[in-house]
Amino acid sequence: MRLFEGLQKHKKYLNKHDSIIMDSLYQENILEHYKHPHNRGRMEHADITQKGQNASCGDDLVLYLKWGASGGLQEVSFEGFGCAISQSGASMLTDKIKGMTKAEMFALTQKDMANMYGVDVGPQREKCAMLALNTLHDALQKK
Repeated sequence: MRLFEGLQKHKKYLNKHDSIIMDSLYQENILEHYKHPHNRGRMEHADITQKGQNASCGDDLVLYLKWGASGGLQEVSFEGFGCAISQSGASMLTDKIKGMTKAEMFALTQKDMANMYGVDVGPQREKCAMLALNTLHDALQKK
């Protein structure tokens, strides 16, 4: 994932052909996370369980968080179903937040989430793309 984050940072310096190649790489990354999601599965004994849903398309997500003794996120997992955008977003976000504090997770923005995707998902898919982040923020308000 760090390779993709590094490439995204320098995307403005690429020509049109290189941008098309990069978009293709990001799309492959999204599909890879969709087909082989990281941190997928139910977590027993989670400290926080939060359900999120995109009512406009039916995407569904359950996020599980477990805190470590130091206050950072020790374990995270998710379950759900939906489109490639929503489910790959949950996979990418759970990778990113491991070890973070609540404050660091609250500080994550829609722009951070968009950077994880690396491509413009378009306004019609924005709710799908932000489902994991919105669910995380809702979970963090519980405790």
